[in-house]
Amino acid sequence: MRIDSFKEIAKFCVNRYIDSFDTDNKDNVYVDTLYVSIDKDNNLICSTTPHVLNEANECLLIHRRSALAVTNSYYWYKIEYIDEDGAVTDGVLKNGFSLWTGASGSFSNQIIQLQDEKRVLYNCFTPFETNLQHLWDAYCRLKKAKSDAEIDLINELIEKDEKILDLMREVEGFKFSNYILEKERNQYKKLLNEIRDIVKNKV
Repeated sequence: MRIDSFKEIAKFCVNRYIDSFDTDNKDNVYVDTLYVSIDKDNNLICSTTPHVLNEANECLLIHRRSALAVTNSYYWYKIEYIDEDGAVTDGVLKNGFSLWTGASGSFSNQIIQLQDEKRVLYNCFTPFETNLQHLWDAYCRLKKAKSDAEIDLINELIEKDEKILDLMREVEGFKFSNYILEKERNQYKKLLNEIRDIVKNKV
């Protein structure tokens, strides 16, 4: 794609989103858009201006609006994903994954969730600018899983220890594989110890 293509597509998407609002409704208004540039190495750069898309390989647009809920106004978000070919989706990623936005617990606690077709896999809390890299790292690893069991294991490890995300970025192959094997070994060891304790108590 030409270097300006992502910015052109992003501009179209932002204008389309703005045009979807009723200008007479002051209780539901467009606020701004966070532009998330994703390079070929899956490093993210976030900005409120689209210039960061110059070097993008793919990108996310996180549109923010202010809307009245009961008696107070809160921020709500909409995500659009632009892939390497310039195709735009409402947060639908590859390999059956997607991004969903909504409130967690209260209207003021907005989150982005990474999901597959069956479950929520990762919650990204505000500020998105500082937390999106970990969400994307989780997605990059999970989309390579070859089975539901592998997805479950990776997701469990991510939930328990975010060090796994740092390892994923450090070395995709050998070191990460060893880390998973170590975790599996520890899990089996713990299970064997529990069985041993049960047997001892029965004797």
